[in-house]
Amino acid sequence: MRKTSFLAVFPLIAALTGYQSTLPAKASEPTLEQTAELYYRAWLNYDRASAIRLNKALRLNKELRPESEGRDYIDMTMFNDPIAWQLKRMATLTVKTDPSGRELRRLMAKLIVESSRRIRCSALGSRVGSEPAGGRFHATVKLDCLVPDAVAELMQVKRSDEGADMINPTPRLLNSVIDAYARAPLTRRIATEMDLTAGPAKERWMPSQYRTGIDLVTGGLIGQIKEAGLGR
Repeated sequence: MRKTSFLAVFPLIAALTGYQSTLPAKASEPTLEQTAELYYRAWLNYDRASAIRLNKALRLNKELRPESEGRDYIDMTMFNDPIAWQLKRMATLTVKTDPSGRELRRLMAKLIVESSRRIRCSALGSRVGSEPAGGRFHATVKLDCLVPDAVAELMQVKRSDEGADMINPTPRLLNSVIDAYARAPLTRRIATEMDLTAGPAKERWMPSQYRTGIDLVTGGLIGQIKEAGLGR
């Protein structure tokens, strides 16, 4: 009876994907750097206030719904219950006949949410292309992110259970890993970049669908499991 590999199903946290627009901006629109930080807080910290500010300032859901076949650009249900939201994403990834599958999925979702919530990212600066390409300006924002440095704690988990690994995790192991990330100091730095695009007047900066930089940050979390010898 096969269990689901945590390393195989760790989702990329990206609730805001996809659609570009050249609609006029409001005066309250955040700066380019502030916009990048707000997206990161919404994606990584499950921060409702940041999502609301983005939605209000850029009118994302109201104005972009026609372009997205009626779907909201920002899925606000993500912030009602992040663990339940993650569980929906993972619902088809665990073998139904595994009696521990339901609990494993819940704990995996909890680990993803709780470890990601601790991340703190700050914009360091930005650069904007001098000429629009395809009618849109392109910009890149550099960000510095602090993530939990849990390697020492995870190695202690490994020492306490020599046979433990996150390829076939048990509920006990997942609980231990969740606790390890919760105790870990917020000291590991990850440099990343986010690409954004805007219309001819440099209004409504939107994430590029090609490079948000989020994968480098989430990778900095999951990679520690391998560093600690709990995965392959």
